[in-house]
Order: sequence, then structure tokens, then C-alpha cells
Amino acid sequence: MVDEELKFFDKSIILQKKEELDSSFKIRSYKDKLKLMKQKRIPQKPIKEVIENLFLRNSLISKKTKNSISKVIYCQEDRIVIVVTKSGKDIIYNRDKLIQKYGWFFYIAKSEKKQKEKKKELKKEEQTISTETYQYDDNSIVIEEKLNMRSLYNTKEYFHYKKLMESNNTVQIPINDVLDDFFLKYNKIPHKEKKSIKKIIYYQEERVIVIKSLIGDIMYENLEEIVRNYGWYFYITGIPVGDSEISIAIDKIEKKYDETYFNEISLINSPAKSNNARITIYPIVLKPNHNCHILSLGNLNLLLDCGLTEPNEEEEIEGDLRHIEYYLQNLPEIINEEIRRKSENEIADIISIEENLENSIELKKSEKEKNNVISEPKIDAIFLSHSHYDHVSGLKELIRMYPEVPILCSRISLDLYLLRDSNFLKQESHEEIEEEEYRNVVRNVIYVENGIKLRFKERGCYLSFYHAGHMPGALMLLAKVKDFRFLYTGDYTYHDITPFAGTRRFLGQISRPIDYLLIDGTSANEDYGNLSDQFHSLILFLEQKAEYEDNVLIGADPSSLAITFMLTFWRYFRKLQLRKDFKKRPNIYVDMMVRKNIQVINHRYEYIYGPISNLIREKANPFNSIKFRWFDHEDLDFLRKKNNIIISHPPDLSYGIIRNIINVIGRNPHNLVFLAGSINEKPGEDLIQGSDEILFSETWKVPFRAFLINTFVPSLKIKLHADKNQLTEMVKTLEPKEVCFFHQSAKKLINIVDYVKELGVEKVSLPKKRRLSILN
Repeated sequence: MVDEELKFFDKSIILQKKEELDSSFKIRSYKDKLKLMKQKRIPQKPIKEVIENLFLRNSLISKKTKNSISKVIYCQEDRIVIVVTKSGKDIIYNRDKLIQKYGWFFYIAKSEKKQKEKKKELKKEEQTISTETYQYDDNSIVIEEKLNMRSLYNTKEYFHYKKLMESNNTVQIPINDVLDDFFLKYNKIPHKEKKSIKKIIYYQEERVIVIKSLIGDIMYENLEEIVRNYGWYFYITGIPVGDSEISIAIDKIEKKYDETYFNEISLINSPAKSNNARITIYPIVLKPNHNCHILSLGNLNLLLDCGLTEPNEEEEIEGDLRHIEYYLQNLPEIINEEIRRKSENEIADIISIEENLENSIELKKSEKEKNNVISEPKIDAIFLSHSHYDHVSGLKELIRMYPEVPILCSRISLDLYLLRDSNFLKQESHEEIEEEEYRNVVRNVIYVENGIKLRFKERGCYLSFYHAGHMPGALMLLAKVKDFRFLYTGDYTYHDITPFAGTRRFLGQISRPIDYLLIDGTSANEDYGNLSDQFHSLILFLEQKAEYEDNVLIGADPSSLAITFMLTFWRYFRKLQLRKDFKKRPNIYVDMMVRKNIQVINHRYEYIYGPISNLIREKANPFNSIKFRWFDHEDLDFLRKKNNIIISHPPDLSYGIIRNIINVIGRNPHNLVFLAGSINEKPGEDLIQGSDEILFSETWKVPFRAFLINTFVPSLKIKLHADKNQLTEMVKTLEPKEVCFFHQSAKKLINIVDYVKELGVEKVSLPKKRRLSILN
């Protein structure tokens, strides 16, 4: 390790060389960028040249950030520069540019002063002393002895029982005697609960036994007696939620393309027309449950989502894919038709040399040249904003039609798409993805994440991506062509919704002004009020039911909303338990498909922005809580028990396991039901309208006597689509020149068009199905 002092702006900077770095610096984004640097053969510039250029000539990094840097640590072999600073956001935002310029990965660390203070506070590292197994029936339980207990276990409850043991001079029984007595003689804990224990960790000095188990209700009820009997405090927690098999299987498949794919692709045919790349948008479908647009950037045709109806010969459904083929086969004529329409209406002179275009077939070739349209247009790439069905339903068929087309999406979106759409979960082995059509999808993916830029051959032309909120992995797309900026939001939420960050955190990264904003209008005409207040109102109902040990059913769809509910409820009742010694903390049950989604989040946590990512990284994963339980059709015994919050889908109760659940929960007038999300079908619609029975079929009718929050508080709405208030914040922040909506019928958006104009937007429009709009 070598230290050297450098001076910039009358400020001394310590430059420290390290031969080897701790693995904690080698985060996943570093590994991706290191691979990229090697693939692109980006030269690694000398470190002193890098530092000098960064401080004296690099305008991307603010003077404030430069002045805050106290130390730079670098490792030549690993190509990492660790910048110790109090303020380094602009370094993170411009990390890709710095990599291209210098050939080094820039990692931001907190100021040295803070690091030293933190080190003082840190305890000694936890150490494993011994590992063995304990046999209980046919269950082998791992037993670990450790030193230096993690602070996670230093709860208020622990100190309460520690004080109890000390004041009563409770004898600490040897660990082996404790295990034998607990498993073989202590009959208050049922066999099923003991058998659910998978691991035990104990800390001799702190007198703590950590029980990792699937269930632990009776253990917790008898905790004080257990402490008095054995002289140990039992910290009862859950087992790890598990690895994501789908994520692991996807990572085994080699990709055809990488981030450099577009670097040599030109948007313009002729260099002489380098400032004349036409930008157009063509809506393929505009149904509320299907979404697909073609964005043309000069020569490049980019599909924005592919929520398409696939053809079905048996049901005589032609499908929507034919509209894409029509567009590609008739693109010059479609463009000319729009030009003529604009000319006839005297809206604008688009391009002077196109004013006198004729309709004759003989002029088609010359028209193609004038319109800067390539002779054989094709779909050049597909962007998936997120993995919900109404945005990805046509993907598999598209890859059959266009087997070489690149797909731009986040890692989480790809994982969740295959998890739901493929037959992976039905495979006997989960080592690999067996269906070739889905392997083809994975091969074509170019991963994009928040802040990533994909550059075209022309200077100042690129695609960039930003978190969209809404669900894990959701992204917005910004297309910049010279001075024109087009932003597609996909489905978004402006505010943070646990555990996913909303767009408000990232809008500052987006270059402005936005010339054309294509924005989700699903709930643009609704007003949810303050989202925190809505959650708080719901939780007050839940707390009351927990007090009386009644059951609650939350109908939630999609899985991301179920995850939001489970984490929000878990956090609230945990705080209530720790701060106010609340004894009736409910168990939270979710179905196995939600668990599979959670495993993906767990595996890809580095690509989720917010507290959940930090908790997983610090091994304080809330998903491992014993209060979370997983169920399927074969395990519904919990419905006979009290004080549970059950989260299942869909909210309209139209199919699936939720029918079995509502059949039990809905009969008891003391239970509570809340149907969250979109309710579009019976019997959910009937209940909202006041029905006192549920008709599942002609032969299956059940009474409904539970308390339905939706009818008692109709204003209580929690959805993962942005409402009018969030739309307002987006428009005010982005200051777009033109706004166009998608994902909602024009009839429902007429008033919103006028409202957005009042916000100061020059032009607000509603898209017309399969009618091209020229944007520049």
C-alpha cells in the first residue's frame, strides 16, 4: 500500500495504491462494467493522468464534488478507483462516461471521517466456532456456535429477558441439555412446529439461541417459560426465502448482444442529412389491457412494449402482430399520408422538399429517399418497460417472427417474465430453461438498468433508462436524437411505494427539455389522495382486527402490490411489537407465486433502489421473517387459525386459490376484506355494489358476511398506477412541450387533456390507433 499527496485547488488529496481490494467493492455493476471494458477494449489510462484530468478538465463533475474529495484509492489490476467523498452523485450519474474516457470503474465511498467514526462503533466480526447437526426424527438440524453476536438480535425483547435472567439468577443450562429437553421432553411445543426448525445458532456469552424455523407461534407464546427453564433467550426468526432458480438458470445462457450493439448503428441514411432524422410514433394497440407502439428514430424502428393479442386459429382471432407487418410493409405510404394530412390541414410545413409529393406508384422509390426511409424497414429492437402481461404478451411470437431482434429490458423484468410466462416451474429439473423459444428470448436480451445509456453512431444520439416505480425492474426510456428528447414512461408511480422507489428520485437525472412525453394514463383521471394516508387508514383497520385476533383478506394483483402490502404490514406491526410491546402481531400469508417473485428480488437486490436493497445486503432481510408464511392449494390449514393477514389475488375473486380463501374468510362477520387494485369482473364487482353472496358458478354460491372496507370507505384506493396528483408532479418536473397519453380510452381522458394544458403544456393529445404522428 503506497500513499502519495496531490494538490488541486489548494487542496491536498491522498492518492493510495492497493494491490488487492476487499470483495465488498466488487459489486455487480462493477462486474458488468469490467466485462464491458474488456469487450470494448477500453484502454486503461495511467492513474495520475486520470486524476489530473478529472480535477482540472472534466466538466461533468461539479466543483462541489471535487472539493469534497479527500482521498482516492485505486487498484490497477481490478481497474477500480475508490473516491472518498461526502458528495459523489454526479460521479455515479456519469459513471458510464468516466469508464469510456478513462477505462476505470469509479466507486463512491463515504468520507474518511465518517468511516473512522463507524469503525469505532462496529463490534468485532461474528465468528463461527463450531458446526454440527442435531437429529430430530428424520430432520437434521444444523447447529452453529458463534462469537460476537450480530446487533440484529439486540432487540428490546432480548434486553427484557436478559434482565429477567440476571435478576432471577437463572441458571444457564448447557446447550446440549437444552436441545435434548426442548425437542424430546418439552411437550408444549407441537411436533409440527419443532419439525419446522431448520437451523439453530447460539451465542454462549450473550445467552442467545437463534431459532430459524418456518413456524414458531407456540414457541413465542411460551417464550417466557422457555427463558426461565433454560436460562437462554430464544430469538425466533424465519428461514432464508431461498435462491431464485429462474434467475440462476437465465444467467447460464450466453447473450448474443451487449451494450455496444448500437454504437455502429446509424439513424440516418445520408451523412448530408445528419440533422434530419425523422421521429415518429405509431400506436399498434391502445386497449387498457394491451400496449404497443412503434417509435421510429430515423432508420431505427423500436417497439415500445409488446402487449399484443396473439393469433388463434381455433377461436378465429387474427391477433395484433399483423398490424406490425402492415406498418413495415407500408411505411413510406404511411409517412406520406400523414404528411399530406398535415399539409391539407395547414398545420405545418414539415420539410420543404416534401410539399409536392405525389401519390403515383412510379414515385415510390424517390419518396423513400426524400423521406429518409430505408427500403426494407424492420423491427430493430424491442423495449420492455416491465414484465406485466399487458406489456409483454406478444414477445414470444415476435421472437419467432424476428429471431435476431435485440430486446432491451432489466434483469428483474426478464426473470419475472419467464417466471410467469414459461413452463419453468413445471419442469422436473430447475437447473436450466428447457423451452427453446424462451432460451431464444434470453439470448436476445441486452440488459439495461437505471442510468444506462446505449449510444448510436451519431454524436448526441442515445437511449437512456430510468427507474419507473410501479414494480420491480420497471424502467422509463428516454430517446435523444440531437436536440430532440422523447420520454416513454411505461407504467409508473411518482412517489415511493415500499419497497420500490418512484420516479421522483430519478427525474433529476433526465436531460431536459422533454419535447414529447408519452405517459401512462391508466389512472390519470383518478385522485387517490395522499398514499401514506391511504396505507395508514388501512393499517388502522388491520390493527383493530389483530387486537381481536380476527382474520383479514387482502385481494391484491399484481404480485408487486402483494409484496408492497406484506412489507408495509410487517414493518408496522414489528415496530408496534418492539416499541409498544404489542403481543398480537399477526402472521402474514402470501401464495407461492409471490414467494417466487420475492426470490427474484432477493437475487437481484442490487438493481432495486431503496431500503430493501440495503437490508438484503446487510443480511437483515425482512423477507426471512418468521411472520411471513407461504401457502398453496395443498396447504390451507391456516384458514382455521386466528389473527392472520392473507394476501392473495386477483382482487375481483374471479379465479384461483382466492376463491377457496374467501369461501372461509367471507362467512365470518368479524373478519375483514379489502379488494385492492383493479376490479373488473364478478364476483368482486357484485360485492363492491353491496351483494351479500358470492356466485362462483351455477352450483357454487356462498354467503358473504365479512366487513368489506371498499363499501365502508370507497375513497380508500391503493393502486400501482399514477393518479392525477402524480401526473401533475411529473408534468411540472419534466416541463414537456407535448404530452400524449396511452393505456386508457380517449373518452376517459378528455378532461385530463384540458387539465394538462392548464399546467402550461403547449400541446396535449390522445393517440389514435394505427395512425402515425410525426414528432419533429
